[in-house]
Amino acid sequence: MTKHIKMFIVLLLILYQQLFSQIESQVRDDNPSLFKNQRIHHSPPKKLFKNQSHLLEFITNIPDDSVLTATLFMKTDFMAYHQKFLLSGNHGLYRFTYNPENHPGNRLQYYFILETSRQIYGVPIDSSGDLNPVDKLFIDPVEYFKQQKRLNK
Repeated sequence: MTKHIKMFIVLLLILYQQLFSQIESQVRDDNPSLFKNQRIHHSPPKKLFKNQSHLLEFITNIPDDSVLTATLFMKTDFMAYHQKFLLSGNHGLYRFTYNPENHPGNRLQYYFILETSRQIYGVPIDSSGDLNPVDKLFIDPVEYFKQQKRLNK
């Protein structure tokens, strides 16, 4: 019986340590949106697969009636300039569906701008608070999952 109790205590200590380290890493995060009054938030997709649609979205706590415009500026490596897409929001969620048939390419670069009557907000921003567009390479899903299978062996 004591062997099981010791294993349980060790397990609890390991879980406590992992939880504490996650909280500490969040507190030490140098993301400027944690230190500035950032009003819009965006998490870039981790992987963008070739020939698949993807949702590009951000959320805000600015009331819908205070937003004058919400805009996505996007370009692929096949485009010379960023294209402008006006977004409509629903309860603070603004979403754009990227369709590779309409905008082909091997790489996607984009950022969001939200304008109110008093201020303009942009996302994503870098550590100095400047607008820093997301720049993602499209991944071949077949090759990606083959590589994942090799790594898991």
